[in-house]
Parts: sequence; structure tokens; C-alpha cells
Amino acid sequence: MGRPLESVDPNSDKHPYTAEFFAMKHGLSQSAAEVLLKSNGPSKARCDHAAAAYLQVRQWREGRQKPPAESIKSA
Repeated sequence: MGRPLESVDPNSDKHPYTAEFFAMKHGLSQSAAEVLLKSNGPSKARCDHAAAAYLQVRQWREGRQKPPAESIKSA
């Protein structure tokens, strides 16, 4: 079967984001934006929710990381 139908109306939820715009909108790297867009299809709402979840997990992981040991800091 072919790709899902995409709208030609740029304001439609089914009109896909460009990777550049999506990365800028959510503060993502280009590669993260491309992966999220590819894995969530043309729906802007789905992509926006996926970006929010990705950023939340990334923030959570960064907060859980321990600072480097003193022996590593002074190296």
C-alpha cells in the first residue's frame, strides 16, 4: 500500500513539517527532528506530542546524571 494521504493545505494537520522548521520549533537537533518526523507520520499534532515527550525524557535523563567524580574533574 502507498503512503497515507497528505494534505496540500500547509495549515492542515496532515501537511508534514519540514525537518528544519520542526527542529527550530522544538529546539531539536536536525537528526532528532528527522527521526521524530519519520516515525510519527505527517500529523503535526502527533509530531508535536512526540517532540514534547522526547524533550521531557531528555530533560529527565540529564537531571538524573551524576556529576563526574573529583578525580575526573581535575584530570
